[in-house]
Amino acid sequence: MYAVLRSENTKFFTYVWCVLGIMGANFVPILYLLISDTSKMVGEGILSLCLQALYLGQLGIVVASAGYFGQEYAHSALRTTLLTQPARIKLLCTKFMNITIIVVITGVISSILSFIVLSFQHDIDWTSGHMLEVIGSVSLGLLSWTLLAWIVSTLSIMTKSMIIPIAIMLPLIVGLGEMLFIISKVAKFLPTLATMNLFYIPTVSIYLDKWLGLVVQFSWAVLLVAISAWLFLYRNVR
Repeated sequence: MYAVLRSENTKFFTYVWCVLGIMGANFVPILYLLISDTSKMVGEGILSLCLQALYLGQLGIVVASAGYFGQEYAHSALRTTLLTQPARIKLLCTKFMNITIIVVITGVISSILSFIVLSFQHDIDWTSGHMLEVIGSVSLGLLSWTLLAWIVSTLSIMTKSMIIPIAIMLPLIVGLGEMLFIISKVAKFLPTLATMNLFYIPTVSIYLDKWLGLVVQFSWAVLLVAISAWLFLYRNVR
């Protein structure tokens, strides 16, 4: 398993779209914080800015996840991969493990960089109570990042494409989801809108409660992982 994981890690960081996605997940939040025209804030206001920045960091996670799984279907690369690792279930589990580890580490780095920027912009009171609130809120945000990465990865497997998942998920994150929500309230159950309250302080009543939102997003992830796993295990490779 370790050898396969190391191989998959190398494959991830040698693919340009994966690297660009990870860079985007780190630098888009920083750029957002640098260009935000806000007065001096304290307490929850600072945490709210950080969470909003992390929400935009999801754009990079979408690109990295789609690129990681989508590259297997470019130029019949999956055939070569299966020749070196014929156990499909082991390969699939390793891929999901690898993307999970990368997303979590990226999220931690992005959060730290965001708070470094915020510390120069605002007066942060690092009390124990505030630290616990920060760790709890950021951890839930990174859990949502991970579930989103799984969802995007499954879409790449199901469509055998890198472009289609990006074309679906990026617009939902940057505004299409809110437009659909205006048309129909059912849209709040979309995987991108379900967890909106994880990135808002105070919470917004029109969206799902953060815990219910996580359950909805987790349900999306489990359903799509099950479907994509079945397709990956039994679909012929050309």
